[in-house]
Amino acid sequence: MIKGAREIFKNDIKAIKNTPVVLIVLAAIILIPSLYALLNIQATWDPYATTSNLKVAVANGDSGCTLNGTQYNVGNMLVEELKNNDKFNWQFVDEETARNGVKNGNYYAALIIPGNFSQTVLSIDTTNPQQATIEYVVNDKINAIAPKMTNTGADTLQTKINSEIVETVDGIIFGKLSDVGELAKENKAQFLKTKSMLNELNVKLGEVDNSLNQGNSLMNTVNQIWPQFSAKLPQMQSQADTLKAKYDTLYSYIQNNPSKALSTVQDMESIDTTIITGLRYLDSLLTTLYNATGDEDLIPIINKVEDGITKANTVLNLLQEVEQDIKTSNDPSGKLSQLKSSIDEMDAAINLLANNRDNINQIVSEASSKLSMANAKWPEVKSSIQLATAKVNSIDEADLDRLIAFSDTDQSGVKSYFESPVKLEKTHYYPVDNYGSALSPFYIAISLWIGCIIAVAMISMRVKSKKEYSAETVYMGRMGLFLVLGLLQSVVVVVGALLMHVQVSSPLLFALTTIYIGLCAMGVDHHHSTQTNINSIWSLTSAFGNAGKAMAIVILVLQITATGGVFPPELLPSFFQTINPYLPLTYAVGALREVVAGVLWGNFWRCIGALAIFPAVSFVLTLIIKEKVDKRAQWTEEKLKESGLF
Repeated sequence: MIKGAREIFKNDIKAIKNTPVVLIVLAAIILIPSLYALLNIQATWDPYATTSNLKVAVANGDSGCTLNGTQYNVGNMLVEELKNNDKFNWQFVDEETARNGVKNGNYYAALIIPGNFSQTVLSIDTTNPQQATIEYVVNDKINAIAPKMTNTGADTLQTKINSEIVETVDGIIFGKLSDVGELAKENKAQFLKTKSMLNELNVKLGEVDNSLNQGNSLMNTVNQIWPQFSAKLPQMQSQADTLKAKYDTLYSYIQNNPSKALSTVQDMESIDTTIITGLRYLDSLLTTLYNATGDEDLIPIINKVEDGITKANTVLNLLQEVEQDIKTSNDPSGKLSQLKSSIDEMDAAINLLANNRDNINQIVSEASSKLSMANAKWPEVKSSIQLATAKVNSIDEADLDRLIAFSDTDQSGVKSYFESPVKLEKTHYYPVDNYGSALSPFYIAISLWIGCIIAVAMISMRVKSKKEYSAETVYMGRMGLFLVLGLLQSVVVVVGALLMHVQVSSPLLFALTTIYIGLCAMGVDHHHSTQTNINSIWSLTSAFGNAGKAMAIVILVLQITATGGVFPPELLPSFFQTINPYLPLTYAVGALREVVAGVLWGNFWRCIGALAIFPAVSFVLTLIIKEKVDKRAQWTEEKLKESGLF
């Protein structure tokens, strides 16, 4: 069988050399898979980098809004922002043109900014803030992917608008906090001083209550006594006048009648003592009232009373000296002049008090009114002091320092924080440079499968020779040609992918893996002697003829979806998830992904090992059933030819 297989392979090579047309056809068979793979990789290389070609209409109907005397038009601000945005080909038109353009397919999508956009955005300044709305209109019929791209763009735009608004509002808030912090810094010492004063005052509220009660009691006493004392001021004046009259009598008695002079002096002392007692009582009363009320208007009166007391005491002292001189038979004449002067001064002081009686009445009345007002206001003042003390005590110095810290807030830093409060640090394991490189494992594996189908479809499965060969010999002999074609298809794909700069972790490993997907060991001693897809498809076609070709195409259709080359298998319907582990391209794509993005050797060898199972099983099964089904397959082919349709 081996000898016959060699003869078939040599005859195939000889036919190719002697027939240029065959060589051209085989060259086409070799190149077609690479065209499929490379063109698709190029087409999907980086589609998101060219979204600027997608036309998206923008209709700005915002009429603006006035806030605190300033005119705002957020819609215009958004338009200016979009003019600097190159993610899409923005078309700035009116609303009707935008809607009709989306319907007719002139635009992939449109953003409609309503007339009240600024008003609703700035409603944050009112008691009824409203959510601003931008209408997003898209035509899903134009293209399957474009609406998804424009949806993403719209979502990104919404996020950008929201972040700008939040950034601005929070920037204003923290600006105000900064001003408050600066104010707190300037007034910290005064605040702490006021806090200490309020606490001291709060502690003394009981003393104030007692003082006020004492003042009320004294005022009541003053109000009772002062009218009586005021009524006696004329009597006190009369007593002073009596002293003056008795002085004249005293003067004459001293010269002529010492005994009467002594009696007169003693009468004068009694009168003066009465005057002193009254003045001292009044002084004590007014002084106590002043101490209780602090009324400055009482001081002049107190001073006058005390002046009268001083002068009356001077008169009393002189009278006592004169009395002593008379008793000792000494001549008191030298002291009479001083006595007369003192009596006159005392009389003047008492007259001054009497003449200012109405003024004193008014001062006492005003003091009483002020005390009454204090009684009326004190409960409210007391409550305010207690409340203020509680409030200032709720703020300790650490709280004040934290508030002061806002004065040093970096406003640009605050705005940046609220623009992105959370920074997402992305870590990519096995990063892929572009979309085309990410899809290259899928397209390369599919292209090699397609190349195999093309090969077995165009090259005859039968060997035309005068010499007869067994079915197994034909199978083995013609496989050599398919092995060469599969090898060349793989090499062309490898060279093209590397020239396109498809990302690979190792060019050598990429080449060996791609060829391995084309060449897989058929036996223990020949690990590189047959081709995975070729062997599988050739085995199917060789065993089942045209039915085998149909089976290969069905498997291709299933593999396009079920291998997870584009979408993760977990996103696919359950049928495709079920068959995924049983398809050869699942492992072909997996192995190539390891090579493209970075090799995890456990995954790589698992894919390589699993991939070898498919051609091995196909090869063994074909050898077993080839002889049995070959005649039936030939009979089917003959009948199809006789029909003139195949």
